[in-house]
Amino acid sequence: MVKSICHSNTICEHWNWASNISYNNIGDFKIEVTKHGFTHVDAPSHMINDGKSLSDCQLDLLCGWAKIIDVSECIGDKPITEQTLKDKIKYIDEGDIVILKSNLNDLYPNTSDQYWKNSPFLEDSGSNLLVSKKIKSLVFDFPQDRAAKDLQFRVVLNKEFTEHQIVLGAGVMHVEHAINLKEIKEKEIFFCALPIKLPNADGANCTPISITGLEKKKYSIVDHSQSMENNNSFKSFLTLSFDKGDQVQETGFSFSDITHTMFIASDKKNYDQIFENLVIEEFEYVDDIKEINDKDCKVLIINNKKISINLLFKKIKDKNIEILCLSFQPSISEISKIKKHINKIFINLENLEKINLKSKLILGVLKIGESLVSPARFISIY
Repeated sequence: MVKSICHSNTICEHWNWASNISYNNIGDFKIEVTKHGFTHVDAPSHMINDGKSLSDCQLDLLCGWAKIIDVSECIGDKPITEQTLKDKIKYIDEGDIVILKSNLNDLYPNTSDQYWKNSPFLEDSGSNLLVSKKIKSLVFDFPQDRAAKDLQFRVVLNKEFTEHQIVLGAGVMHVEHAINLKEIKEKEIFFCALPIKLPNADGANCTPISITGLEKKKYSIVDHSQSMENNNSFKSFLTLSFDKGDQVQETGFSFSDITHTMFIASDKKNYDQIFENLVIEEFEYVDDIKEINDKDCKVLIINNKKISINLLFKKIKDKNIEILCLSFQPSISEISKIKKHINKIFINLENLEKINLKSKLILGVLKIGESLVSPARFISIY
């Protein structure tokens, strides 16, 4: 049986990571996240001038087989060096994702400045050793650069972020501030870190997911998410920029209406439930409402932008469905009507015709506190 674990922090009020969340209902909300923070992905352009952006980096760099390395002995501001890692990385292969697990958040929650003060850090020899293994991504459950401990007190120069310079400079992706890594019992798992699809960004908030029970093979990845281009409801923007003389580059975003690929829940219970199982193995797929059968199903996927919501309700009124996936955006009133019958909805999905019966669906819902609406990265693997 395929099982998943969500490793994402909740985006909420935080003393160090800026966000502004106001949610009343699906027609009245505003969500803003203004910098790299919470659980997120770094593309090279975060620290490397003229480095690759998220748009330049394939999802394959953030999805694949991952090995876990325990570095918990380095909690307490201790360096992770080549000596620390040399015996632990012997089973790391080229093209792996590497997860450095400290379980720091269990001792010093990231809501406290002790999280930064007591974090391990990746010393240059350790960074160089990991890069030499030709890995594709590096995952952390701690702030991994020694210089990050000084950010609250002074301007830290770009060159001082030596871990970022070495790792991102080698084209290796970062996944930062993961949580709950202690729940992974295996030494190797399938791992997906799904950033929201901000075009040309230096990074983005993401949902890392560890998956067990999959057949060990190379999987093809299909992205079913819309690019989050700016419109009247959504804006992404540079909060820090090399062009302005900042030492790093960071992209924030805000939205105040239903737009792009999003997840919508009927209530808080169902919002929280989606994170309990982010991998779907069984689903019903149709191109036309007439194709929907009478049997209950956990997930119904409809790849048709011209369906009538009223006709849809007539077809499914006696059918039990947990998740509805649509290739278009219903109106607010239509979504409200759907929510009375179906508790979880994904909208504005793309490339649904590329899903086949052997596909596994992976739901990268951004975890936002006090909201029933979240941007999503929706992919399938087969």
